[in-house]
Amino acid sequence: MCNKSVVFIGTPQIAADCLQALIDVNANIVAVITRSDKPSGRNNKIIYSPVKELALKNNLKLFQPEHLSDIYEELKSMNIDLIFTCAYGKIIPNSILELPKYKSVNVHPSLLPKYRGASPIQSALINGENKTGVSFIYVTDKLDAGDILFQEEIKIDASDNYLSLYDKLSQLSVKMIKNNFDKCKQTVKSINKDKLFNPSNVIKQDDTKAIFCRTISHEDEKIDWTKDAFSINNLLRGLYDKPAAFTTYENLNVKIYKSEVVEQTTTSPGKIVMIDKQGILVETGKNCLLLKEIQLPGKKRMQVSQLINGNHIFKPLSFFK
Repeated sequence: MCNKSVVFIGTPQIAADCLQALIDVNANIVAVITRSDKPSGRNNKIIYSPVKELALKNNLKLFQPEHLSDIYEELKSMNIDLIFTCAYGKIIPNSILELPKYKSVNVHPSLLPKYRGASPIQSALINGENKTGVSFIYVTDKLDAGDILFQEEIKIDASDNYLSLYDKLSQLSVKMIKNNFDKCKQTVKSINKDKLFNPSNVIKQDDTKAIFCRTISHEDEKIDWTKDAFSINNLLRGLYDKPAAFTTYENLNVKIYKSEVVEQTTTSPGKIVMIDKQGILVETGKNCLLLKEIQLPGKKRMQVSQLINGNHIFKPLSFFK
């Protein structure tokens, strides 16, 4: 990316993929900022973020501040040209975002202004969208509301879940970086204080069309059997495989991972109609849902076909709640 100095801010795998793409196009990355290490799992083992692992592998200067304000002076001394952010996981203060000579750019996995906020991938699936995409935007003091530099869309397949769509959007982000940022030599003459890269391509978002999505709560994960089967199936797709949607059966929380819609007349939402090797057939507000993969408390997740080979607690004509 020519000789412009770049600070990268991000944490999870999609951010690491973007960082790798910037490395691949020879971006002059002067620093990487990621979340501080936190213990994970039963043994409280320290797990590095994907961005930290990549930064260490490439000998990049790494910061993991508890508060970004703690490194303000050091960042200021770097005379940064551009800040590039992707899924950092914390609010980045304006004092940091205003440091670059040009702009701060954010990668957001939705077709903005749709799905501004914390859960754009989950929300697209839960709401049954048939397309989504990636938007590269300027960072402003309003949530995901900056002008759009680049935007591309992809189809959401009926078989997609959170993991598969996350991977598709990550790959699309990488492609967009390589297709657009690698053109720096041709577009560098267009860089100025107000517009980055190619000014003619910048699109202002229509705030009247903005849709916001908040962080998924535990209550959002609970299945409402009075909803139609397609909506419940979309919930499972959006929450796969973590945290996963759940329901209750005889005071036990049961996680549901995979299902199929069965178009069939129903009268009693939540009622177990049938249990066989194909799955557990459950009535919903409209049509039935065939549960294919579940997890009982304290057990490993398993296919229903495996579950029925042993002793199981589910009985026909009983109810999920």
